[in-house]
Amino acid sequence: MTRRLLLRVVGILVAIFVLAVAVSVTQYVRAHPRDPLQQNIASWARENKMGAIVDQLEAWLHNDPPAVAPANSLALAIAPITEAPLQTSTTLTPSSAQSSTTTSVPDIVTPLQIRPTVATSSCPIDNTSVTVVTSTTTSTTTTSTTSTTTTPETSTTTTSTTIPAKPADLSSQLLPALPGEGQWQAVMRVRTKPIVYATSIRPLWCFGSVVATMATFDPTRVRTAMFNGTEMPGGKGWKNGSKIRGTALRSLIASFNGGFRFEHQPGGYVTEGKTVRKLRKGYATLAISQDGISTVGIWGDTITDKDSWASLRQNLPPLVHNGKSVYANYPKVDWGNDFGNKVYNFRSAICLRTDGLMMFVAVGKVNIGMLADTLVVLGCKTGMELDINGQWPYFSVYSDFGKATRRGEIIDNRMGDPNRHLNGSTKDFFALFDPETLAAGAVK
Repeated sequence: MTRRLLLRVVGILVAIFVLAVAVSVTQYVRAHPRDPLQQNIASWARENKMGAIVDQLEAWLHNDPPAVAPANSLALAIAPITEAPLQTSTTLTPSSAQSSTTTSVPDIVTPLQIRPTVATSSCPIDNTSVTVVTSTTTSTTTTSTTSTTTTPETSTTTTSTTIPAKPADLSSQLLPALPGEGQWQAVMRVRTKPIVYATSIRPLWCFGSVVATMATFDPTRVRTAMFNGTEMPGGKGWKNGSKIRGTALRSLIASFNGGFRFEHQPGGYVTEGKTVRKLRKGYATLAISQDGISTVGIWGDTITDKDSWASLRQNLPPLVHNGKSVYANYPKVDWGNDFGNKVYNFRSAICLRTDGLMMFVAVGKVNIGMLADTLVVLGCKTGMELDINGQWPYFSVYSDFGKATRRGEIIDNRMGDPNRHLNGSTKDFFALFDPETLAAGAVK
C-alpha cells in the first residue's frame, strides 16, 4: 500500500469516526432538549465510558476560586408568597422556564461590614475578636477604606423536639444585608398553609461572591419519594420512573436532584425492594421511611435496618455531622474530582437541621470545604453532598396544586428546566407530596 493510499484510508476512517460521534451526540442532545449543551455532551461522554476525560476537563474549567468581593445580588428566582414586601428597593417577579428575581443593593453609599457568626476553616476568625472591614459600597463598586475591631456575634444551635413551622431567619455574614437576605419566605402552600420556605444568602464572609439558595420543609408534613432516572440507575420496571405523572401530579409539592453517577462510587442505592448498589457503612444516607418521612443520617450509626426503609440513597461520607464539618476526615474520597480541594463549582447538598427541618442547599462556586462550611453556617446537624456541576443542582416547587396539569418553578436562577421532573430525568431525584391528597399506591 502506497503512503498516499494509506493516508487516504486513515482519513476516511477518521471521518467515519467523527461522523458516528456527531450522530450519536446529536441524538443524545435531541433526546434531552431542555438541558444545556455542555451538560448534554458531558453526560453523553460519561455514558460512553469517557468519564475520566470529562473529570479532567471539569477540573481545568473550575480551578479558579470565587471572588472575595461581595455579590450585589442574590439568586432567589421565585416570588415569595407573602402580602408584605421583603424590603424597599427589591423587585420580585414569578419565575418561568428561565426567569429570575433581581435583588439589588440600594444605590446609596453604605459602609460594608464583615460580620462572621461562625468560625469555619474557609473563613477562620479569632475566638474573641474579629476584624471588621468597612468599605464604601455602591451597587457596582467596593473600595476598602478602614479597619476596626469588634466582638463577633455568638451563634447557638440546639436540637429541638418540636419542629418549627418556619425556620429562624439567618444572620447575614456581610452588612448591609441585601434585601431579603437570610429571610425565609413561603414559596409553596398547601391548603393555604406554607409548606416550603426558601431564602438566599452570602454564607462565607471572606468569599462574598458566593451565594447560596436554600429550601426547607418539615419531613413529617410531606411524603417523600425517590424516583429513578433513565441513566441513573436506569433499567425498567420502576414504579417511580423518570418523571412524575398520573394521579401523583395533583399532590406534588416540590422536587430536587439526587446524587452522583455510579462511576463516582457514590455508595448504596436501595428502593422499591431492590438493592441497586450495596450500602456502605459510615456513609451519609438520605433515608425515606415506609410512610414517606425523610431524614439524613449515617448508615450503621444513626440509620440502620435496611428492610425498615422504603428508599436509601447514599452519595459519599458526611460533610457535616453533629453540626461540625467532617469532610477532612475522608482525604481519599472523590468529592467530585476534588482530592486537592481545588475544584470550585455549583454544588448541592441535603441536610437534617438542628431544629428538625430538612434543608436543600445549592451554592456556588465553591470547593468541598466551602460547601461543608456553608452547611455549618446554615445550621445543619448532618449533611451530605448531592449532585454538582452545571444545572444539576435543582429544586423546584409546583403551581396549580390539586390540578392534573402542573408547572414547575425553580428557586434559584442558576438552575435549569423547571419542568425537568415532569418531562423526564436522566438521573434519580426526590419529590415531595401532600400525604392527605396523595392517592394510595400513586408512588412507592
